[in-house]
Amino acid sequence: MGLAGWPGAARADTAWAKTTFDQAGKLSGAGHYAEALALYEQIIAREPTAKLSYCQAGAAAAGTGDLAKSIGYYQTCRKLFPEALTPRAELVKLYQVQGDLANRDRERSELLALHRKTRNPQTKAIDHYTRDIFAVGNVSVVAWEYFNLTGDWPSRYRFFVLDADGRQLYSIGLNSAAAAQAKAAALLGHKPRGRVFHLDIEQGNTATNIKLFEGEPDYDTVRPLVVDAIRRRPATKTTP
Repeated sequence: MGLAGWPGAARADTAWAKTTFDQAGKLSGAGHYAEALALYEQIIAREPTAKLSYCQAGAAAAGTGDLAKSIGYYQTCRKLFPEALTPRAELVKLYQVQGDLANRDRERSELLALHRKTRNPQTKAIDHYTRDIFAVGNVSVVAWEYFNLTGDWPSRYRFFVLDADGRQLYSIGLNSAAAAQAKAAALLGHKPRGRVFHLDIEQGNTATNIKLFEGEPDYDTVRPLVVDAIRRRPATKTTP
């Protein structure tokens, strides 16, 4: 499901629920989302205390393309696991796909606040979540958002561009390198009024700059620039 560290009991107590839960997990792992969803819903109907079944039902429903049902299950999952990042992260992604930006932003704010305030070391150690998934032409794109800007080459967003077989072609990152901060005045032609960010195509050991920002741009500013860059770039595989 992406983010690790689920607190509390995951399954119901009966042997039937545990066996059915495992069967559903295998089906979902094999891409049989409708069959998996049917089993999770059986568990929920018979043993509603099987908390994690709501969360896994959300994932299975998303796999079938039923985003409204997926959102409903993840909303329940969020209530059952208030200290878990995953349901909020999944809701951010689902609302993005639906174009429901108000709910997307609300869930994201709660997600960032939870990560910032948590005292759970496993939760605190998670450095990113999957914010968006979309297609551009014949490639698919998986977008990560990083919680913190750390290191000499920190990233806020990274967009992984994948071919039809799921192989990475290249990535595009919204970065804020220490070297860029040191050269900010020269790059901008004036003293910077905020932290410098740069959008780069990253392939192998090469980073090609697309745009420089004075201050941090939001996701809705960056995403169309990424889409345009992908459309302009031929689909070539990353050199190992």
